[in-house]
Amino acid sequence: MRQLALMQLQWIPAQQTQSKEAFLNIVAAHNVGGTCYVVETPALIESALSEVSSAFFDGNKDIALQLFEAVKKNVFNNAGALLVDQKEACISRLGDLFTEIEWLLHDKPVRSFLYYKDQIVCTGAVLGSALLHHFLLEEGIDNEFLDVRDCMVASDEFGGASVIEDISLKRLQQTIHAGSTIVTQAGIGATDQNENARLTEAGTIWLQRTLRGL
Repeated sequence: MRQLALMQLQWIPAQQTQSKEAFLNIVAAHNVGGTCYVVETPALIESALSEVSSAFFDGNKDIALQLFEAVKKNVFNNAGALLVDQKEACISRLGDLFTEIEWLLHDKPVRSFLYYKDQIVCTGAVLGSALLHHFLLEEGIDNEFLDVRDCMVASDEFGGASVIEDISLKRLQQTIHAGSTIVTQAGIGATDQNENARLTEAGTIWLQRTLRGL
């Protein structure tokens, strides 16, 4: 894990992803050299997406879609408040993420509630990190956006998945290199069937330790 040991790890709690001031504080504290920013799901987004999940699973498709439209509007407004030059690129990326959820909301639930909640809520972490990625670019900090679901392979215990450590470690080692600045997500992974899965606390701690090179 030598290439990861040289990375500076910056864990961004949920409450630090909800204002321009918080993002400017992140920029001000940025260290030259390799840094991995790991972003938790913004609290407001997680709460709103949980409501979308409940409405969808209860069969209230129209309500779920209305709630989701409100989430989209809020996130797009945040992008507009945070960004100028990077605004269009960010909105394009966010649009791709929203499409994942919109397709799901037009189906009928045939699996467990926790399965659908994971598919919807996990996207929130990606949304928050996308905003930070484009904000750093706008502030002149070159960085790579990493969808951690491409690396963190999880079990299919939805609502509290375990990390498949050997595969996840190999993918992280192949993806993250010393000297790079990376923005990625906390608390989520994907199964070997590419299904979103929220991780247990132990899985999140494993990611922290791994990125620190322990």
